[in-house]
Amino acid sequence: MKLKYYGHACFSLSYEGGPTLVIDPFDETVTYPPCDEICDAALLSHDHFDHNHVQTLRGDFVTIRSAGAYDVQGVRITAVDSFHDKKGGALRGKNLILRIEGGGLTIVHLGDLGHMPDEKQLEAMSGADIMLVPIGGTYTIDTPEAEEVIRLARPKHAVAMHYRTPDYDFNTSTCEAFERDMRAVRMPREIEITPENLVSLPEFLLMRYK
Repeated sequence: MKLKYYGHACFSLSYEGGPTLVIDPFDETVTYPPCDEICDAALLSHDHFDHNHVQTLRGDFVTIRSAGAYDVQGVRITAVDSFHDKKGGALRGKNLILRIEGGGLTIVHLGDLGHMPDEKQLEAMSGADIMLVPIGGTYTIDTPEAEEVIRLARPKHAVAMHYRTPDYDFNTSTCEAFERDMRAVRMPREIEITPENLVSLPEFLLMRYK
């Protein structure tokens, strides 16, 4: 499986001989180059402009945007409700935790998780091979909270997302504290992940977005 990062919370997962999934594509107000991947499914953690802009995607794809269990060409997707804030969604609404199982790998994308998980949510995110976790605060959990979620969910590897960069100056923190605290290793924009090479990956990653 090839994991590619587009910036913010947008990733593509391309399975050899299987589907390509895109998670949380953003619109032009997010100042990274848009994701224009040919895909089989668009997975949206929530319905905000910086996570739901399927208009840039190509191909005959299905859109997954609500809680439930799905199958896309043999890749299993479980979407579990959570919230975008610490007040039960009163401030920013709901958010989906996305658990994706295929190619012998489990990938969990936390979307804009804005609170510490309850038992059901923690079960959905636990035991992942790769967890894609927001760290920037303001709109999501912040870096210390992300580090606690990682400790609770115990993924084999965690990739930081949804933080401020030189190319997208919005009201969140940068990745510096995560890089320092977790000794995160900077990696290319696209990485090949297999059950066999997992052990060779750094435990904590910061992927390039260009």
